[in-house]
Order: sequence, then C-alpha cells, then structure tokens
Amino acid sequence: MSQRPKSREVHSVRVRIADDEYNIRGKGSPEYIRRLAQIVNEYFVPVTERFPNLPRNRAGVLALMNMANDLEKQRQENRELMELVAEIEK
Repeated sequence: MSQRPKSREVHSVRVRIADDEYNIRGKGSPEYIRRLAQIVNEYFVPVTERFPNLPRNRAGVLALMNMANDLEKQRQENRELMELVAEIEK
C-alpha cells in the first residue's frame, strides 16, 4: 500500500464496509480513503462470516485485534530488517 498522501484537503467519500455504507471524511485522496475502507473490510468480513451471530461491535473488536496483530508482526519485521541494514552498513 502506498503511504498516506500529505494532502491538507478534506474529502468526503462514500464507502461500503461489511454491507453497510459510510460517509468517510478525511485528508488524502478519495482513492486512498477507499483503499483504507477496503482494508477494514478485508479484516471485518471474515469475522462476521465466521461468527454470524456475534454483535457487530464485538466483531469489530475482533477484526481490530487481527489488524493489530498483523501490524505488530510488520513492526517487528521492520525492526529486524533495520537491524540487518545497520549491521551491513557497519
């Protein structure tokens, strides 16, 4: 995924996450906002499919836990790569 654009302009974008529509306002291009919504959807939908009777707020928490887990793994991998780069640069 590309880095977040540094735009100061606020855009309002209609997105769909797990069959619900949301009007999201944010800085960055409409394409960037849509991509973020797509990522959220990619985490949320599997939880709701696996646990169809789970209240949506609880499904959201589980989706966020999965996202946080992936983020932490990426951060650890980044730290390890940065350590390798530092070793190579010595």
